[in-house]
Amino acid sequence: MRIIAIVNQKGGCGKTTTAINLAACLAERGKRTLLMDLDPQAHTTVGLNIRPEELPTTLYDCLAQAFEGGQPLEWVMKSVSENLDLIPGHMNLSTLAERLAGTPGREDRLDYLIQGIENPFDFIIIDSPPTMGLLTFMTLKACHQVIIPVETSFFSLHGVGKLIETIGIYHKRLGHPIKIRVLVTAYDRRTRFAVEVLEEIRSHFPSETYQTVIRTNVKLREAASHGLPITRYNRRCNGFLDYLAVSDEVLSETAESRLIIPAISVEAHPEAHPKVEFSYFNPEASHVQLVGDFNSWQPGEGWNMIRDASGEWMISADLKPGRYRYKFVVDGQWIQDPNRTRDNGNEPHDSMIEVN
Repeated sequence: MRIIAIVNQKGGCGKTTTAINLAACLAERGKRTLLMDLDPQAHTTVGLNIRPEELPTTLYDCLAQAFEGGQPLEWVMKSVSENLDLIPGHMNLSTLAERLAGTPGREDRLDYLIQGIENPFDFIIIDSPPTMGLLTFMTLKACHQVIIPVETSFFSLHGVGKLIETIGIYHKRLGHPIKIRVLVTAYDRRTRFAVEVLEEIRSHFPSETYQTVIRTNVKLREAASHGLPITRYNRRCNGFLDYLAVSDEVLSETAESRLIIPAISVEAHPEAHPKVEFSYFNPEASHVQLVGDFNSWQPGEGWNMIRDASGEWMISADLKPGRYRYKFVVDGQWIQDPNRTRDNGNEPHDSMIEVN
């Protein structure tokens, strides 16, 4: 049973479209496939014509009671088509971190439920949330492989590098190996810019990037609006052909799990800055972010810290040489860093770091 997570913190990259249609194409190839919607927005669920608000029992219930004799995943499983089943998402998943705050081993609950499936699938495809919170930690703990969908935009390469680095931190702290692949989406070869971005992605991630690219195709959006995977909407369009080709590449891969963290050279990225690793120990926290001079004190998605099993939160930041004030935002409260000295200047309540 191979467990593949579709992960990206950036919106508009085709994450949900990839989850739905890769799963459908694997099923098309005769593989028993389970598609799991772990995103509280439940776009994968809605994209397969299931209304989350009408579900009597949800994935939230399974996860919340995983170690307490609760319900197995089969209780919430829905049949989509031959060889393809769905675990629907629901907005109540957004409250799971608060429900499980301070609970030992909460990152292991998804893996526990998956291993408890009576009739294992050939593939499990997980549509993960667009944030690095508890649900994504659960996903990374359970999966063997991550596919990062990347659209051909100006910020795509930087985003891939940051995400791979985040997964690398998770691997280093917990020792859980994850195979990483990159899938280029929303590709329009008629534009020179898209061609250049594709070449750059492949030059920096040559062994990680799939040969197949997902071309811009309106039929993919139409299929989602009709609540259908592309396999059941239009089998002659580029969207169907591209995702079928990606599924063939996935099938040809070895199931061996290994961590691949490509290095981005300073020569290729002259703007590269020193890496600074921040850590904050708080096993009771459910969400921690890093804010400071370097991000205008705005706790956006790109500054979410990740938590290991011991309760330590981590993030690695690219900072230019200089002196910075910063804090942690812990469940909405601004907290000093106990690991760093405080500035004795005008802002005595901020932590301070100097980057050489």
